[in-house]
Amino acid sequence: MQKPQSLSPEEKIVELLKKREDTLEKLKELYKHFRGVKHEDSVSEIRYTHIKVLEGFVDSLNKELISLGYSFKGRG
Repeated sequence: MQKPQSLSPEEKIVELLKKREDTLEKLKELYKHFRGVKHEDSVSEIRYTHIKVLEGFVDSLNKELISLGYSFKGRG
């Protein structure tokens, strides 16, 4: 069995930025139709949970990018 080829930090940053952009697009689409959690409505609770999970994923991607030396300053 071959050992997986490790990515350089620059390649890793590009990969993480792609994942981050894809996830932010998903979040944007979810927020378009989200109107808050309605009392005792399981569908809205599931949507809210899905949004929070994706937000957590973006946060972890941001932290990993920063640990690789990526700076968000000056980038929209």
